[in-house]
Amino acid sequence: MKTLLKISTILLAVCLTSCSTIFRAKTQTINVFSNAQKATVTVNDSVYSLPAKVKLLRSKKPVTLSYQSDNKQFDTIVPGKSGPLFYLGNLITSPFFGVGYWVDLMNHKRFQYKKNIFINDKDTLEVYEYKAEKYIAKRNITDSVKVDDLYAFYKRNYFKDQEKLKRNQEKEFKRYNPAVGKFRFFIAPPTLSLIGFSKKNPNIEQFNNFVGGVGFGFGGDYFYKENKFLTLELSNRVNQFDDFWWSGHDVLARKLDVSFRKAHKINRLEYSYGISCTYTDYEYALPWSSLQQFWDDDERNYSSASYSTIGLSSLINYQLTSVMFVGVRYNPSVYSFRTTGNGFDYEHVISIDYRLKF
Repeated sequence: MKTLLKISTILLAVCLTSCSTIFRAKTQTINVFSNAQKATVTVNDSVYSLPAKVKLLRSKKPVTLSYQSDNKQFDTIVPGKSGPLFYLGNLITSPFFGVGYWVDLMNHKRFQYKKNIFINDKDTLEVYEYKAEKYIAKRNITDSVKVDDLYAFYKRNYFKDQEKLKRNQEKEFKRYNPAVGKFRFFIAPPTLSLIGFSKKNPNIEQFNNFVGGVGFGFGGDYFYKENKFLTLELSNRVNQFDDFWWSGHDVLARKLDVSFRKAHKINRLEYSYGISCTYTDYEYALPWSSLQQFWDDDERNYSSASYSTIGLSSLINYQLTSVMFVGVRYNPSVYSFRTTGNGFDYEHVISIDYRLKF
């Protein structure tokens, strides 16, 4: 009984979900038109005066349209391709091993030809003239006033689009090749960071690394010479992925960094180096007592400390698009200022860098 039910389910899926087989006819009607005064097209030994509606049998085999007018005579090949109904309509059969696709693959209803075919009979048309002629021929417009209006409309839009394209190209060129005196503002969304802490911090017995994904940055670039610029950046990094009050942790640090770098640009590659000052807000869990080891994280006792460091800052990134940059940033701290005493002390922030520059 169960086997019969499974077979019935599959058969039902086959019958209901093979879209091309059910919803499409064996034939398709295409529209063929030309901008010649008088022209014909021959398809499968049948001659049609243009504009014409031609009925074709669906198949993957290409169809040859033999065009003839007073000016030209040539053949146009129209290929048959699987339509979107075949690909999208059968997605529902994926849980049934794509049974709808298999059914449609066994017949030619899945194929379709280009619905509207325009045959240009004139060789010296401008782009806007070609578009206007195609629109007029498709709708078989003969009114001279309407024809003139359509030519004016397509000509006006064409030159408007050309001006817009030119402005966009100039803007893109300037973004890839900033001029001297150019200022760029940028933002740096959260990315993965490797944050290293020295053993001078509580709860850290030896130098240790933590991975974090919370943070944000912003700043600006100023081009003082060709392919050379100065960068001022403010960024915040956290050694956690969920920087919220309910998150349990042993060590939680927020690093607020101000960096000033000198940068060089070589085509799409940028690299910079400079100094940084970092303020760290450090929070840590107090040691467990014999009674506390069974308590929840919410009941743990925490303490906090803060300190500042100075060090270096470096960044190398690559310009993917006119505004998008990706790379690696390395900020090592070499000297710290703590309530327990100042001194040389190494920490770092190594992060994947992703920024948008405007």
